[in-house]
Amino acid sequence: MVKLVDTHALGACGAIHVGSSPAACTETMLNFEETILQTIKQAHHVLVAADIKSTPSNGAAATALVSGLRQAGIQADFVANASLDASWSVLGSIIQPNLELPSEDFIISLNLSRTKVGQVKYKIEGDKLKFFVKPNGGQFTEEDVELIFGRPPYDLIITIGVAAPEVLGEIYNQNSGLFYQTPIINIDCQVDNENYGQVNLVDLVASSTAEIVYDLFRALDWHIDADVATYLLAGLIYETKNFTNTKATPQVLVAAANLIKEGARREAIVNEWYASVELSTLHLWGKILLNLEQTEDGLVWSKLDSNEVVPSVSLIRQAIERLLIGLQDAKVIAVFYNLASAQPTVSLSLLKNQGSLKEVNKSLERASSETGTGVVVYATGAINLQSWLQDFSPVGSEHFVTFTSNLPLSSTMELILPILSQRLAEIK
Repeated sequence: MVKLVDTHALGACGAIHVGSSPAACTETMLNFEETILQTIKQAHHVLVAADIKSTPSNGAAATALVSGLRQAGIQADFVANASLDASWSVLGSIIQPNLELPSEDFIISLNLSRTKVGQVKYKIEGDKLKFFVKPNGGQFTEEDVELIFGRPPYDLIITIGVAAPEVLGEIYNQNSGLFYQTPIINIDCQVDNENYGQVNLVDLVASSTAEIVYDLFRALDWHIDADVATYLLAGLIYETKNFTNTKATPQVLVAAANLIKEGARREAIVNEWYASVELSTLHLWGKILLNLEQTEDGLVWSKLDSNEVVPSVSLIRQAIERLLIGLQDAKVIAVFYNLASAQPTVSLSLLKNQGSLKEVNKSLERASSETGTGVVVYATGAINLQSWLQDFSPVGSEHFVTFTSNLPLSSTMELILPILSQRLAEIK
């Protein structure tokens, strides 16, 4: 699909980038520099880090990559800023990521250049652990003992769907030195990727990171077994909504067909995600459809103002993604729902006098963490919801965000919908 447009060698200062020019889109797969492939093949211990919060398909792509690395005899650890939810158990032996890096080891180093060890024992006395080292000829001194803090020596980091290292949260915040000191291969397809890696495999026309990882497997000539094929196919199916949206390019369809030939369990994925739907989920979808409204500029919204059990964000996202199949003109879909039956009250005059929801929230006291309004917003195309709704401290990615408000549902809608309409008008 795309070709490398920069031939810098891998190093602390140089970077290799993947371009995304229209002319390159006729290629059948990424063309990887041999430097990149050799860097991966020669690695001994790799840290794979994924942004699952923005889209769980990154988790599937990362799982495939970790499996491939381990099958190639390369030790690989997997971390992410969230876990894959139960719906991804359809993949079978999915590798769940750690939500933090392994703790640093506390190492007691003993210099044996002058004195050898005859016997080592340890004993726990109360709150203390004591080591008894018997020398074999000579004596140990204090100068022979060294205390070391360390963790596994990663020689390569591969990030999956991580637009900037900061989105990894505490994984990055508590280990920023590791990310600065270790070569990074940055695999992504988001337009706002900061190209922070020494190698940046950022393909803006790819359907998903699963598509890029699939091409990487082919370039490395790694075997794709049934499990890896299932992980990658699940990523393609998730991002293309079962090959129904514009991301389902000819290249994606060819990749999917090849993965099915390798044993990918397509029927199991489709039956779990699209054919088998619980009654409670159908009920939620029905309520969203019942209150659905749409404008000519591509804004679609709905509200769930009943006093029933608070719906999960994942179920609302599933409903929105199903709606997108039938709403081809929809650019932004927003769903508003009550966080609890007891709603705070606020006058419209207060709304008019305050500049933003953020300021209004500060002027109100929420009765509990479960009162107020939940907001879920989904966008298609070149829309960055994080930027559009930055005043409301959204959580998620450029195409999918959630946030809560201390205001009642109707007041929250009065604030948010005009902002979305205005933003859509600006990009026409």
